[in-house]
Amino acid sequence: MNAPVTSFTTVANLATRTSDYALVAPAGFAMDNKGLWHSKSEGNQAEKIADPFVVRGLARDPKGHGWGIVLEWKDHDRISRRWIISQANLIGGGADVFRPLVHAVLRISPKAPHIRLLKEFFLGLTCNMRVRLVKQAGWYGRAFVLPTITIGNTDGEQVMFDGSAEAARYGSEGSLEDWNSTVAAMCAGNTRAVFACSVAFAGPLNDLLQEEGGGFHFVGSSSVGKTTLLTAAGSAFGGGGRMGYAHSWHATENGLESIARAHSGTLLVLDEMGQADNRSIGNTVYMLINGSGRARATRNAELKGQASWRIMLLSSGEVTLANKIAEGGRHPRAGQLARMVDVPADAGQGYGAYEDTKGMDPAVFSEELKNAALRTYGTAGPAFIQGLAGDPTAVERAARIRIREITRRLLDGIAPSDGQAHRVAARFALVAVAGELAQEILDLPWAEGAAEHAALVCFNAWREARGGEGPGELVAAMEALRATIQSHGESRFRNLEPIASTDPSVPMQHGAIYDLLGYRFTHNGELMWGFTATGWKKVVGSVGQPSTVAKLLAENGVLVTSADPACRLSKRIDGRPQNLIAVKASALED
Repeated sequence: MNAPVTSFTTVANLATRTSDYALVAPAGFAMDNKGLWHSKSEGNQAEKIADPFVVRGLARDPKGHGWGIVLEWKDHDRISRRWIISQANLIGGGADVFRPLVHAVLRISPKAPHIRLLKEFFLGLTCNMRVRLVKQAGWYGRAFVLPTITIGNTDGEQVMFDGSAEAARYGSEGSLEDWNSTVAAMCAGNTRAVFACSVAFAGPLNDLLQEEGGGFHFVGSSSVGKTTLLTAAGSAFGGGGRMGYAHSWHATENGLESIARAHSGTLLVLDEMGQADNRSIGNTVYMLINGSGRARATRNAELKGQASWRIMLLSSGEVTLANKIAEGGRHPRAGQLARMVDVPADAGQGYGAYEDTKGMDPAVFSEELKNAALRTYGTAGPAFIQGLAGDPTAVERAARIRIREITRRLLDGIAPSDGQAHRVAARFALVAVAGELAQEILDLPWAEGAAEHAALVCFNAWREARGGEGPGELVAAMEALRATIQSHGESRFRNLEPIASTDPSVPMQHGAIYDLLGYRFTHNGELMWGFTATGWKKVVGSVGQPSTVAKLLAENGVLVTSADPACRLSKRIDGRPQNLIAVKASALED
């Protein structure tokens, strides 16, 4: 047997020792470079309890709750491992609290007495080093916390991520110089690619500004290069998976909460929206962008802490968000379409998502860019954060000024009443400023003004694809009305008269109509779709307050109204007057 050990020491090369670090083990326990030992009394033969590890400190959350012990050790491959043991879980029988340690190859004695002794050791040790645990990635004070590292000034306190590190594919391969000379260089001259990478850098900047998160959805055909854009952007922070840094939209809402927390303050990439559940996609977008998970209760009916995060979301798909929501039988809300905006992926130059393929065939260029991003990744994002962390207060002040300048340029010629455009423009401006900062900090091989130009081009593409000017509620309401008339104009609207002026063969309808939405009739020679109060609420209720939507449409000449503050038209039906929301058919055709 080994000789007894009487002093507690940390193992060299596992942790950085500080001059004020002090750790006192309970009586009878000691550590050497072979492991943790216990002896019943001085001079007695010691028994080995576990392989060697280091106690980094006693940890707690930002509110001072959830105390635990931070351990570090090296596995059989000499790779550093870390785990936080909850002190509360050390109470009671069983060895489940140590399973994660064994899973990561910290060998402990399986004997029941030794398990009890290991619990006694952890419950009895004292340490003056403190660690702050945060549940989501992102800025904490002047430090930026990632699952793998903490960047910046922690004001003398260790700060660590306490969540599922596997939920995000952070990691690195190659150098920043490699990434600049391959991925960044190939993106140069391509507005969608420069914009996508700038969205990645916008995550840390937006978290520093503590603004609402936002998303961009590249939409287009399967061969246009959408996935390559996402792969290139994700390579700023990580990779290593089959899709690089990206995840799939095909995930449960609970799973996305964990994924979102791990990506807080950085970039969340979700590929192929077509795989998402069309019944819940709208709520999922709200949850991801609003940065708050569901409220849940404990067994004692007490409210658990809600998960929170702040992300920039980059997505792709062959259908727009509005169409995806419509597939689930719902109408998109203006708020959903403002939170994640559709950007056509095709740059319109005949090269798919690109304008400059460096002399290559577009398909070959896209594949080369994607492969470069899969080979070299994870260096640009942390280096960018390191640059921001030098003086985050000055960065914040300068960024806000620059965002306002670019926002004004983007909004040139857009009516002040178009609140959605103003909100979206500010987010495009944020991306432009992030790209500019990244170009300066990382010495990116992009032309001067490339990030702002890319944001302007993509913003204008969004405006064109949006299909209308004006407040988002107006655009969404018009789309909802068009979809309803196209799908149910013949089946859920009672025809009050033959449309004699155009087609005398169309008969009047006298029978009952299932789930009636309203009536079809002419007024002053113009075809009208007159919605009942119930039908109007069904169609536009998901867009906004029905009365507010009606007023907005009336102000824009879409409705015909009587002298009625509720924007209704009085129409005699079956001998009785009814008040209808009367929509001009010609307005929908426009």
